[in-house]
Amino acid sequence: MEQALLRCLRTSAALVVVAGALWPVQPVSARSAPPAAPPAAAAPATAPETTPLDIVILADESASLSPQDVKEEIKATATIAQSGLNRRSRVTVLGFGSNNGGDGQRAVTELCRPTVVESAVRNDYLASCVRGLHRRTEAEGNDTDHVAALSQAIRTLEQGGPDGALKVVFVLTDGNLDVHRSPNYGRAEGDRNTEAQRQLKTQLGLASAGRIQIWPLGFGSQIDQGALNGLAAGGSQQACNDRPGSRPRARVVRGSGDVLRSLSEAHAAAACYGLSPTDTTELQPGGEGELIVAIPPIATDGKITVSKGDPRVRVDYYAPGGDRPVPSSGRTGDTEFSRSGENSVVETLGLVNPAAGKWKVKLTAPKELSRQLVSATAIWQGAVRSSIVVEPPAARTGQPLTVRLSLLTRRGAVTDPGTLASLNFAVVATGPALGGRQSDVVVRDDGKAPDDVARDGRYAGTLTAPGTAGDVTFTGVVSGEGIRAERVPVTVGVSADAPVLQGRIAFDSEAEVRPGAAVEGTLTMENAGGPVNARLVLEGPSQAATTLSAADLAVRQGRSDHPFQVRFGPQAALGGTSLTVKAVDPANLGKVYANGQLTVTIEPPPTWWERNRAFILAGLLVLALIAAALLWVRHVRRRRVDVRGLVAVLNRDGDPVGPKLRAPTGKWAAQFRFIIRDSDEGRPRLDYPKRGERAYLVRRGQPGRVDVRTPDGERQEVPIGAAGQPIETSGDGASGDAQWTLAFTDKRRPRPSSRPKPRPRPGSSRDPRADDPMTGGSARPHEPGPDDPEIEL
Repeated sequence: MEQALLRCLRTSAALVVVAGALWPVQPVSARSAPPAAPPAAAAPATAPETTPLDIVILADESASLSPQDVKEEIKATATIAQSGLNRRSRVTVLGFGSNNGGDGQRAVTELCRPTVVESAVRNDYLASCVRGLHRRTEAEGNDTDHVAALSQAIRTLEQGGPDGALKVVFVLTDGNLDVHRSPNYGRAEGDRNTEAQRQLKTQLGLASAGRIQIWPLGFGSQIDQGALNGLAAGGSQQACNDRPGSRPRARVVRGSGDVLRSLSEAHAAAACYGLSPTDTTELQPGGEGELIVAIPPIATDGKITVSKGDPRVRVDYYAPGGDRPVPSSGRTGDTEFSRSGENSVVETLGLVNPAAGKWKVKLTAPKELSRQLVSATAIWQGAVRSSIVVEPPAARTGQPLTVRLSLLTRRGAVTDPGTLASLNFAVVATGPALGGRQSDVVVRDDGKAPDDVARDGRYAGTLTAPGTAGDVTFTGVVSGEGIRAERVPVTVGVSADAPVLQGRIAFDSEAEVRPGAAVEGTLTMENAGGPVNARLVLEGPSQAATTLSAADLAVRQGRSDHPFQVRFGPQAALGGTSLTVKAVDPANLGKVYANGQLTVTIEPPPTWWERNRAFILAGLLVLALIAAALLWVRHVRRRRVDVRGLVAVLNRDGDPVGPKLRAPTGKWAAQFRFIIRDSDEGRPRLDYPKRGERAYLVRRGQPGRVDVRTPDGERQEVPIGAAGQPIETSGDGASGDAQWTLAFTDKRRPRPSSRPKPRPRPGSSRDPRADDPMTGGSARPHEPGPDDPEIEL
């Protein structure tokens, strides 16, 4: 029976495990109901872009700079030229000195023509053409004409720049304007610098009017800090954002190790880029060096810039957690790589959708290279767009409005709580209905009304519609380090009368879904007029692979509910995504009756373990119970046969002779072996056998009995605690006709009874001592007491 029970339990466990493997667990957020109608795909949303720049670099080539200063200028110029993140950006490099009237002299020379940095080839051109920068000779015109340089830069920026680009001039100079030998500023040599200063103010005014920023970077040993500050203050002060650090200011390079950092700081501040700390090391001839730069999760674009000092230094880049260098170009996953400047003193690795974390830069120097100071830094930017939905899209005066805001990148919605915590969010309401005033809408993501789900990346706030009819425009404002946020306003019409047809869209969703899952939604319409038709449309990123189950709806008079599903395709891109579902007039898609915003994080498909975890755990629990039962059965069985506690007693005519012999107590044993020694001398005694001796073998038998096998092989059953089994001893000697018996007692504590037995009165018929042969009875033998001698192992 015991074996049958074990076989049954094993079969049950196997069936539980197989059922768990074949029966997948459907995630809570995934709804398996089929769509009610042919699905409609989501309309793609425009991806935000990083800051487009139109840059002119003015590099001083005058004699007031030393040859080493010019080398540092080349590094700085190459750094700026290759550091643009937006591929629509344009870069021009101009070298300037002076025109002192000599043959062929030109105050300004175009070193690098206006170049859109749309490819690695264009970046390589910029890295190469800056090598034409040099310290001018007197024959070339080696004074410093800031007026001619700035005038040429303004003319360049006014012609053919990228649409919407931020116009920036970087001036690399010591700040000392000197045109005393240039006939372009009058005949009197002593008045020429004064005239140049006057004309410089005019050029700065033109730069300010043309919204051109000027960022001076001071080089050399005789820097005029006041002149540099004047250049920065004279240009446009309209920065890329409202942060004070984004306004133009002068910087001074104090040494060769400061070039990359100073230029990167100026570039990052001008374009509202983020900047990682610069890592620097000294590279020995034939040696290797390692630099670390960090890129945060919010970054959508980045560039790692390495100042290696010598074109022969080899550079390899490793993504966070990677053990192999990334490619120089191409794509790995959704990260795109573009490398430039490998044959120059400064090289860069452009990154689109970079992996967040610490990037490793490994440098290897040839043996013939002299000792070099090398450094690396990373500039990055998070190109984001605030997506706003106002519920309802048309309102009456005094009606509460719910504003929902999500932050979008080209990868989708930003839903990571740690990333969002570093940003600031606000919604600003303006418009004629507010009487020219601005109202700030406080938005939160804490799960408290009007917010639906806490920490899902969707912020919500409320505003009461003004008492005056008119339009109200809502604009999301997102700010933070390295953020470029496009502002997409949403306008709501406010009227004195409630709209005839008005609705609300709500979603039944957690913050996470799986590819292939569907989110349930409900469109609730309130129709104060006759029956009308409506259409549900879906707007969102194409990588979410979403479809809408319902499209055209018939809206009856009164209140009605219309369920629908938003399904995420099996190939939906992982990460945050934000979608907008609208109920619109089929004849006029711009007429919106209701809209709702859905922001979720698409998690990876469930693994085999996740699908079957519950059943596997149930199977393991069953196996654990089976194992426990088997262990208990084994324990009971072993305890039943364990001979520990048995005591053998040799009796002569009912009296114990010699010491008792206890079964060995060291470890579990199924048998107890002993022999009778000295029986031929008339003094028999019990003892443990030696190796090879024929002995008595005792096992536990039925409850309260032991099975005894004599040395001759005869088997006997002896009750425990009884008078014992007669035995023969050889050579009784002086024993005469004595009767010898072998008896057994058990010192193993009996299990307690559930109910205490009544204690018999001494001398009564129920007193076991009445039948004890040691006390005059005939049923119970002598029980060895604590004073009796006993042998035990």
